[in-house]
Amino acid sequence: MRRIILLLLPLVFTCVQKVCGQAHFFDARVSKYGELEQVLGDKWDKTDSLIVHGPINEADFKTMVRCARYGILRIINLQYAQVENHKIPNCGFADAELSSHGYYLDIDRVILPDDITEFGDFAFYCLTLRKVNIPASLKKMGEACFYLDKWLDINPIVFPEGVTEIPDHCFLYATKVKAVVLPSTIKTISNAAFGNTYISELILPEGLDSIGIMGLGSSSFKELVLPNSVKRLGKDALSDNHELKRVVLPKGLTEIPEGLCCMCRELEDAEIPANVRTVKREAFRYCEKLKVALPYGLERIEALAFEDCLADSIVLPSTVKYLEGAPFRHVKGLKKIYSLAETPPVCTIDPQRFTDGINPFDGSAPKDIPIYVPIGSAEKYRKAIGWDYFTNFIETSKLPAGIETPKAGSNEQYKVYGKDGRIVMEPQGRLASPVRYSVCNMAGATIAQGYLTASHTLPVPESGIYVVRIGNAVYKILL
Repeated sequence: MRRIILLLLPLVFTCVQKVCGQAHFFDARVSKYGELEQVLGDKWDKTDSLIVHGPINEADFKTMVRCARYGILRIINLQYAQVENHKIPNCGFADAELSSHGYYLDIDRVILPDDITEFGDFAFYCLTLRKVNIPASLKKMGEACFYLDKWLDINPIVFPEGVTEIPDHCFLYATKVKAVVLPSTIKTISNAAFGNTYISELILPEGLDSIGIMGLGSSSFKELVLPNSVKRLGKDALSDNHELKRVVLPKGLTEIPEGLCCMCRELEDAEIPANVRTVKREAFRYCEKLKVALPYGLERIEALAFEDCLADSIVLPSTVKYLEGAPFRHVKGLKKIYSLAETPPVCTIDPQRFTDGINPFDGSAPKDIPIYVPIGSAEKYRKAIGWDYFTNFIETSKLPAGIETPKAGSNEQYKVYGKDGRIVMEPQGRLASPVRYSVCNMAGATIAQGYLTASHTLPVPESGIYVVRIGNAVYKILL
C-alpha cells in the first residue's frame, strides 16, 4: 500500500498544478490598437493578473472582458497603456449579456492610466470590482458607470476638479460606498446618482445647480445643506433617507418638489424657505418627527404633503388659497387649527386618488377641533367644501399671523431684547456648541437665521413685532 501511495504522489502533484495552477501574471506589450488578443495567445484563459503596455482600444477591452468571463482574469493594470481618445469605452469592462442574466463579471481591481479624461456609459457596470483609481485628469463620467458595483470599496471617492456632473445611476446600488468628496466644479447630481449607497456625509459645494429625481435619495445622510445656488430639485430628490435629521433648503426655492423628503422618518429640522409658494404632493410624507411650520406667502399645499408629520397646532397663513387631497392627513398630536384667510382655502380631492377625502385634515382631527378664523368669516368656513366637515369655528382677532404663538418659559438660557432698532441675543452662560436661531416678522417671513455661538446683535428692517427662536426657546420682541 505504501508503495502505491508513493507512486501516485507525482501524478497527484501534477494534477493539482494543472487544476489549481499558480498565480499567473502576464505582461502584455502591444504596438497597435486591437493587438491584445494576438499577444495573449493561448495565455488568454490562464492569466489572472494582466499588465498592458502600449495602445489599446475598444476591441482590446472586449478581449479583457472575455478573459475575465471565460478565463481567470481578475486584476487589470493599464497604468502604462495608451487608451484610445483617453476614454474608457461604453461598457468598457462590462459584459452586458452576462449582467442581463443577473450575474456579475469577476474583475476585482483595475488600475487606470493618469491621462484618462472620460468614463463611458456603463464603463464599470455590474462587476465584483473592489478598487479602481479615479485619475486626476477625469472630466466626464457616463451614465451608470459604477451601477450595481456592490463590492466597490473606495472611501472616500474623490472626484477631481473639472468634473461637472454625477450622471444618472452613477453609483446606484454601490452599497459599500460611504464617503464622497465633490469638486467645486460640480453643477449637476443627476437621477438616482447615489441611490442605495451608505453615504452619511456629503458637502454640496456652492455652484451646484440641480439635483435630479432621487438624486440623493435612499442613502444614509444625516444632514444635507443645499447651497443657495441650487435652482432645480427633482421628484423625490432627498427621499427615503432614514437617518436624515436636518435639511437646509435653498433660500431662492419657490416650490417644494413632489416627494422631496418623503419617508425621511428621522427628519426633525427642515425649514421651508420664505419664497416658497407651493408645497407639492407628498413632499414631507411620513416625516414622523417633523413639526409642521408654514411660511407666509405659501399659496398651495398638495395631496398628502405632510401626512404623518407632527403638530399640536397648524397655522395656515392668510396667503394659502388651495388645499389639495388631504395634505395634513394623519398629523399626530393636532389640537387646534388656525386659518388666517378671510376666504376659506379651496379644498379639492387628490387628482391621483391616493385618498378620496376632501377634508384637508382627514384622520388628524375630530369634527369639533377648535378652528380659529378671522372675525366675520366663520359662516364662510361652515359652508365651504372640505371645511364643512368641522363644527367648532371660533372667530378671533388674536391670530398668530402665520407662525405659532410663542411661549417663553422661566429660567431661559438666553436673554433676548430689542435696543436701538436691533435684536440682541445673549446666552446666559457658555454655549457647549452652536445653537440654531431664526427671526421672523409677524407676517411669518424669515428675516434672519444662523447659529448662535456668543452674544449677537441683529439689525431689523423696520419697527414691529418679531419672533425669535433659539434652539427650542421662543421669544416675542417689540421694537
